[in-house]
Amino acid sequence: MAAVRALAYKVFIGWDSREDVAYQVSRSSILRRTNVPVQVFPLKQQDLKDAGYYTRPKDPLASTEFTFTRYLIPDIVSSGWALFMDCDTICIDDIEKLFDQRDDRYAVMCAKHDYTPTSTYKMDGQRQTIYPRKNW
Repeated sequence: MAAVRALAYKVFIGWDSREDVAYQVSRSSILRRTNVPVQVFPLKQQDLKDAGYYTRPKDPLASTEFTFTRYLIPDIVSSGWALFMDCDTICIDDIEKLFDQRDDRYAVMCAKHDYTPTSTYKMDGQRQTIYPRKNW
């Protein structure tokens, strides 16, 4: 028996005021390659502040406006599955293939990999912070 698909998959893309073009390209890559209903939302910190979801003070270690907002998605969605991706992610295949891998035994799933940055600086000359499970 085939699994029942949600009415529309929910995808949240981290949005930063310095990187709107990256968000637009990421969003376009999802919509261009999918054959299923998908809702794509920019995860804008200011919108979340205005709605009362995000109250955290500015963190000097946060390299993007969405560094911490991604953790609000369960509250925003409240039930069902949603996907978060950084704005510099491009889909080269149908996003449905990621949703097909979801497993209801888990509350959260992520792509695990062994990664240690080789550079001491990253985007916009910001200092690289190295920690376990970076980019999971």
